[in-house]
Amino acid sequence: MHLKSLSLVNYRNYDLLEVHPSMSINVFYGFNAQGKTNLLESIYYLATTGSHRSNKDLELLKWDNPYFQIKGLVESHQRDYSLDITYQRDGKKIAKVAGLKKDRLPEYIGSLSVVLFSPEDLAIVKGGPKERRKFLDLQIAQISPNYAHQLIQYQKILSQRNNLLKTSWDLRKESEQLEVWDTQLINIGSKILLKRFEVLKKLLPLAKSTHNRISAGKENLEIKYISSCPARPDFSISEIENSYRTKLLSVRKDEIGRGTTLIGPHRDDLTFYINNIDAKLYGSQGQQRSTALSLKLAELELMYVETGEYPVLLLDDVLSELDNMRRHYLLTSVRRKVQTFVTTTNLEFMDKEILSEAKIFRVDEGKIIEQ
Repeated sequence: MHLKSLSLVNYRNYDLLEVHPSMSINVFYGFNAQGKTNLLESIYYLATTGSHRSNKDLELLKWDNPYFQIKGLVESHQRDYSLDITYQRDGKKIAKVAGLKKDRLPEYIGSLSVVLFSPEDLAIVKGGPKERRKFLDLQIAQISPNYAHQLIQYQKILSQRNNLLKTSWDLRKESEQLEVWDTQLINIGSKILLKRFEVLKKLLPLAKSTHNRISAGKENLEIKYISSCPARPDFSISEIENSYRTKLLSVRKDEIGRGTTLIGPHRDDLTFYINNIDAKLYGSQGQQRSTALSLKLAELELMYVETGEYPVLLLDDVLSELDNMRRHYLLTSVRRKVQTFVTTTNLEFMDKEILSEAKIFRVDEGKIIEQ
């Protein structure tokens, strides 16, 4: 999969912009606060309909303009088609694929697949459970569009159930309606869990292999899914549902007392182990960075296995965070097979041989000049 062109209107610090990137490596360099990250963010937004830096689309709109627009021409499976997202100041968002409006997120997600790697992605290892769930969910949604629909359904059911639990807490008694919401929560939640288990089973060997190479065979990476149900990766869908229901009933009084749902995929987590040691608690900064890098490169390979194409790779100021060995491994791994967008303040972070093959752009106050 390749992004053949990108155009922006009123996005962040860009008035009008059109870029025709290389199908291989593209390097955007310049001082800080010039718009390099904004450019990669726009590609991420075009792929996912959301920013990785802000939950408020209004913050992406330049000054007092009435709208912003992101357009791209994508080549996938030897076919070209356009993507177009327009956000209006009143909050209306219009997403189109090949000129056809898509009203549901699952109909759009996957039209452009991306993997983003930025310094903030160290939070996958060092941060809280929410960051790890987000990493896993976005990965699955891009290769299984129906998964995004299931997540939306789950959040709606969860919100309604939490509202009911708050009412039950106020009344100091169980509501009979909880059984209805329990059934819906278990039905959708179990499907989400099953899909997470399936994808992790495929992702783990790819991440293990990559991490082993990065560490020159000295480190073994393991990933464990921590389920609040609890359910195990070898469970069938019916076994997950039974485990889910049993655990949900066992915490009913606690949930009513606290007014919130305590069991389900929204409470689950991932744990990363390097040579049987918890990487978050005891791993060095280098090991944590290697783990994050291994996960991102494993994402690329998994998407290739599942879709037959590599996604677009976005490397946002990450080269300065890696040492020479990890930098070299990253760039040589994607060279000539993955369309890559790199931002950096210093071209010296780039391998000279790879830099000689790259398309280079200078970014200066919202203007991009091809070198």
